[in-house]
Order: sequence, then C-alpha cells, then structure tokens
Amino acid sequence: MIITLILTIVVTIIAVMFSLENVTIIRITFFGYPVDGSSGLLMLIALGVGVLLGIILMIPSLIGNSWALMRHKRRIAEFEQTPPRKTAKKKS
Repeated sequence: MIITLILTIVVTIIAVMFSLENVTIIRITFFGYPVDGSSGLLMLIALGVGVLLGIILMIPSLIGNSWALMRHKRRIAEFEQTPPRKTAKKKS
C-alpha cells in the first residue's frame, strides 16, 4: 500500500512537471468541438481521464471479489460452529 502511494505521488509530480514544461498552445477537435489549450494541460487531462476510466473499470471486479470473500468467511464460520462428526470405532 505504501509503495502504491509513493508511486502515485511520483507519477503525479512527473506529470505536473511535464505539463509545466509544455506550454505550447494547441487546438484539438473533440467530437467536432475545437478545444484550445496548452499541450501539457491537455495531456494532463487525458492522463486524469485514463486514470478515472481505469478505476471505473476495476470497480466490478473489486465488488465481486469482496462478495466472494464474504461468502467464504461465512462458510468458514459455519464450519467452525458445527460440531465434529463422531466416527464409528473399528472393531478389531
């Protein structure tokens, strides 16, 4: 978890430094609408949109995994509460 946080901070700092260095004004057309802005800012926005899309696409699998984990924990708790079966002793 701490490594992920450090990596996120490093990537954010690099992205901000990159956007501050690229101040050339460019025009992009997005679904027929022209947008003017600095190249660094537009790339930073694209990075943010990509991160948000990645998080949104991960949510269903995270929810499914947490539900499966809850089911498994519930089954383990049920198994721990049931008394062990008595086995028949073998006659020799």
